[in-house]
Amino acid sequence: MSHAIGETRQVTLQPSGQVLAVWPGETLLEAARREGLAVPQACPRGDCQACAALLVEGLVRQAGGERRQGEVLACQAVPLGDCLLHWDEVLVQDGCPEQMLDCQLVSCQPLGGDVYQVILRPLDGRLPRYFAGQYLQLQREDGSYAAFSLASAPGRPELELHILAREGSSRLWPGYLQHQARIRVRLPFGDAHLARLPDGPLILVAAGTGMAQMQGLIEHCRAMHFAYPVHLYWGARQAGDFYRVSHWAAWQHWPGLTLHQVVSEGPGGEGRRGLLHEAICEDFSDFRGLQVYASGSPAMVYATLDALVAAGMDARQMRADVFAYAPRS
Repeated sequence: MSHAIGETRQVTLQPSGQVLAVWPGETLLEAARREGLAVPQACPRGDCQACAALLVEGLVRQAGGERRQGEVLACQAVPLGDCLLHWDEVLVQDGCPEQMLDCQLVSCQPLGGDVYQVILRPLDGRLPRYFAGQYLQLQREDGSYAAFSLASAPGRPELELHILAREGSSRLWPGYLQHQARIRVRLPFGDAHLARLPDGPLILVAAGTGMAQMQGLIEHCRAMHFAYPVHLYWGARQAGDFYRVSHWAAWQHWPGLTLHQVVSEGPGGEGRRGLLHEAICEDFSDFRGLQVYASGSPAMVYATLDALVAAGMDARQMRADVFAYAPRS
């Protein structure tokens, strides 16, 4: 439905200074998300009150009545005119500050392929804001930190990680976590995220536990009813290196998502044989309008970038955290 510009309500947010143009009948939360703002929400009905804000000036409709001041719930409040709102939980796009968080371990379950699903819950019950596709840093026993992609999408009450416990010190993670009363993490990090949904199809490229980041992106797209196709390419050296993904069965029934498993060494089983970028180039000859997100080793990410650029993609269409922590000269 289209609206004339004059029909919008101008809602000014304090302390960010952001001004929202809200359509008639649109809630404050819907308008903020449409504008790409990071907003708190943990339920769709106002039960959690995570989206509570203070109405300073103006008039809103909420729960069948009208309010001129006081606390309102952004998921329910519909502005009836221009308003001034104190909503200090709102951040502009790309505005998630780093925070320290103490968590407890909810579960640590093997998924196959030496990968463990780790579920963490904040001790105080409150999760910091983050964008789909970002990562956290998990504190080791010696006080240093290791980075792990967030497999959970924003809005979930817990944090999900996929940890490969196969070589060296990584084998100690499951045992270490299961004996900690308090697990410290820092988050969020990474700019290969979906603060704003793209206006076009997505290609998601994951090697090994790079699937964790892609799971977070896919679950966010599903929750936001993303209107464009999503193509997931998940690669492993051997078919036995693929692990169980709890959402895989549900993904198979999502019409907007196409799943590909690609094995680089040995028989492919039910999947495809070859390299990830080879599979993508077999399927796509025109990369116009596509956005590509990649997660895996620097070698895999840069090989994919080079191959897709050679096939006609603009390098600016691809995002990966590798570009920040392992830049090429």
